[in-house]
This record gives sequence, structure tokens and C-alpha cells, in this order.
Amino acid sequence: MEIWQYFEILRRPNKTWFFSKDNTEEKINALTKIANDGYPSIISNLTDFLKDDNKELRETTSKTITHLFKKIESKKGYYDTLKHCGISKSDIDFYETNFPKEQFVELLAISSLNGSGYVREKAVKKLSQVDSSRAIQFLIYRLADWVLPVRQAALKGIDNYKTTDYIDSLIENLPIFEWLQKVERTDLGGIYQDIVEFIASTNRAYVIGNFKKYPDKLRILLARHISNSLSDNPQELKLFLTDKHFLIRNLSIQHFDKLGQSEIEQLLNDKSANVRLQTLYCLKEQNGFETIAKKFLADNSATIRHFARFTLKQSINDFSQFYNDNLQESKQVIGSLSGLAETEGKQYSETVQAYLKDKKIRVKMTAFLALCKLDEVSAYDFAFMNLDSQYLGLRNVIIEFLSHIPRQEVLTKAKSIYETGNYDLKKSMLKLFNKVGGWTAIPDLMIGTIDENENIRKLAFGYLQIWRTQAVRLFSTPKQGEIERAKQIFSFVNDTHQDKQYFKTNPIDGLDFYFK
Repeated sequence: MEIWQYFEILRRPNKTWFFSKDNTEEKINALTKIANDGYPSIISNLTDFLKDDNKELRETTSKTITHLFKKIESKKGYYDTLKHCGISKSDIDFYETNFPKEQFVELLAISSLNGSGYVREKAVKKLSQVDSSRAIQFLIYRLADWVLPVRQAALKGIDNYKTTDYIDSLIENLPIFEWLQKVERTDLGGIYQDIVEFIASTNRAYVIGNFKKYPDKLRILLARHISNSLSDNPQELKLFLTDKHFLIRNLSIQHFDKLGQSEIEQLLNDKSANVRLQTLYCLKEQNGFETIAKKFLADNSATIRHFARFTLKQSINDFSQFYNDNLQESKQVIGSLSGLAETEGKQYSETVQAYLKDKKIRVKMTAFLALCKLDEVSAYDFAFMNLDSQYLGLRNVIIEFLSHIPRQEVLTKAKSIYETGNYDLKKSMLKLFNKVGGWTAIPDLMIGTIDENENIRKLAFGYLQIWRTQAVRLFSTPKQGEIERAKQIFSFVNDTHQDKQYFKTNPIDGLDFYFK
């Protein structure tokens, strides 16, 4: 049944005559279906049933509305969705009398988003008194209301929730303040600062003690406020240094003068390249910085390698030799391979080739990428031999490389791999055909649409769509052999689709236009 049909059921009288069958169960089932299949914009069509004579129907309607209400995903979507709900001031009194507190709070939240300023004002005043953490979010929204009495009521309401019982709820809703100021162009600076003061100063010990339990977004926000008024308590700085999020660890650099040597070493060895780089910037004016910078010439981060080379350009004449020496000693292998490619150390390509046999796939892949810049011939030989590599990451960079050198032997091997390969290899070969494109690849993409695996067929179909859009830009004239093969494959694949009916519409229908 369609949603509108369930509403037809709800609009029927509970009883049509004295001995008629009660239809409460049928209406409850309809509400359940609306809750499961409906969307928030239909809430306005349900509010009338909140005052039904049947208590069970009222409460089920309330639960349905709440369920739909919680489907709203965007902050901006709240008001746009609920402003047209037919709710009056007297309805709010009815809700308070007839619904449990939890349901009443949700109905108040919905009422606070009503198009009528009088309804919003009354809802906000009730939210201020209802003693529920759920109320805080919707009171904050109304701090930016365009009606002054509503804003004033919301301000008083928020003040009521500035207690130790609601610290976590206030913290949870801090991002809404920032969003309101950006989206609504509202100056909530004073109110926001007051809340921040209550959280980060008045209740600082609680926040510090419970800091790790908050999700990343809130921890970052709290850390910024704590950082703005960092005390001499080493526990606060340690909180930043040991956090799992790099943006919070990065905040400790703002207090560099308070860091000891061991803490600086910790930041220099941080897993985040951004943290390492910012720490290096703080040290660059210190005596002996060149000694520190040399340790980062082969850092895994390209930005840090560049910074280190810039710092040492007066003292090191040949960076490529430095990287080659590192590789000879198996030191900082990833960074040295990348650095050698960046400094165009082509004379050391044999050193790089040795790492193509490394057992670590990341090393092998980095060596190949370096070789692509230093020795394209050797890179091609490796890529051709490893086109069917079992490692997806390596296979992907090989495909990217070979797609720009679409020699016939590469395409022939790719076809063979597709024919005998497993699911993952077939996906990769289709990816190669798609990247190569043009007249050469179209037959193999067509073949993909009749594969035994449904997912492969869908993937090939998607690539065919891309080929169609690009076909108008194929200015090169196809070779006769390419045209003949395309026609043969088209005929075979077309017959298969007519027989198997894999798709609702034949995915290659009309492609023969391009082969005439």
C-alpha cells in the first residue's frame, strides 16, 4: 500500500455504528507502516491524530511522529520540515496532560519549530522547565529566532540548564552554536562564551577528567577552548600530547615553550606528518637545527622531505646520493625511494630495482612508483610481469601506469587475465580497459556485460556508459582490425543479451552505430 492509503485508514471513524467492529488495531498497523516507510515531511499530516479520542491511538501517533522526527538529518531541515504543523498553544497544554514526559518533550521540540511565534514561545518556555537534556538542542536553535520574546525565552531556558547535571548535554550541543553563527548570521558570541566559560572554566576539572570519553568532533572543540586558557597543570598539556586525534596533538605545539625535550621528541616522531612538520617549524631557528633536519630528509611525508632539503640545500650538494646511500644501508626505505625519485637520481635506478623484490608490499609499490620516474623501461617490464599481482594496491598503480602505454601485448595479457582470473582480477582488467578507452577497449567492455557474475556485469555496464559519453571525442580513426573485432564482439554479445536478458534494457543497444 502507498502512504496515502494508510492515511485513509487513519481518517476512518473509530466506529461507524453501535455494533461495528473496532478498527483500532488496523489504525495502529497503519501508523507502524507510516513510521517505517514514511518521511519527516508527513509529520504535519499526523498532528491531528494526537488528539484522537482513543488513548492507544494518540500514543502510537506520538511515537510515530517521534520516529519520523528523528529521521531529519540536517539542522536546517528541522524548521523547513515542521513549520507548517497544525499545532496551537492549547494543543501544547493537551500534550502535557495526555502524554508521558518523554513523548511530551519530543512534541515540545516539534512545536518550538512551528511557523507561529506564539506557539514557538510557549514551547520554548515549556522546554525551559521540562528538565530534559533533549530540550537543550532546541532551546539553542531558538536563540537565533527572529521574534524577540522567543529569543528571550530561549536565553532564560538555556540558563536553567547551566548546572552540573547537564554539562555533557551542553558539550554535545556546542557545535550548534557555531553552526547558527555561520548559517543564520546571528551574533551569539556573548551567550556562547558564557556557556564555554561554564564548561571549560567553572567545570574544568570534570571536563579534563572525562575528556577521552567524548567523540572526536567534541574533543577538538573542547581542546581549543582549553588551549586558549591552558594552565600550568601538566595534566592538561599531556591530555593534548596523548590524544588519538592529530588536530588535538597539534594544539600542544601552540604551547611549545612549555614542552620538555622528551615531549618535543615525541612530537617529532608523531605518526601525523602535519604534527611533525609544525614541530620542525618551531625548531628551525634553534642552533643545530640542520642536524635535526637531516633526520627528516627521508621522512615518509613529501612535504617534510621538501622542507628538509630546502633547509640543507647549502650543506648537501647531492641529495640523490644521500638517498642512494640510505637505500644501500636499508635505512628509511620508503622516504629514500620517494626522495630519490623527487631528486631525479636516475643513475641509481638499479638500487631501486632491488627493492622491487622486497617482501613488504608497501616498499615494493613505492619502489615501482619511483622507478616510473627514474627508468620507464624497467618500470614497464615490472608492470607487465605483475599485471595480475595478488596485491590490489600494487595492481592499481600498475594499471594506472600501463593505461598510458596501451601496447598490444599489454591488452592481450589483460584479456587473458580476464578470461581466467578471479572476481578481483576481472574488476581490475575492466578498470584497465576503461582507462585505455577508445576503439581498442570497447570490445572487452562489451564482453564484461555478459559475465557470469552480476557485479562484473554491472561494473562493465557502468564503464560502457562512460565510453559512450567519451565517444564523441574520439577524433582518431579506428584501424580496420579494431572495427572488425568490435563488430564481431557486438554481434555475439548482443545475441547473448537477447537470450539471457541480464538487464531490463540491452546495455550495448545502439553501440553498433560507432562501428559502421
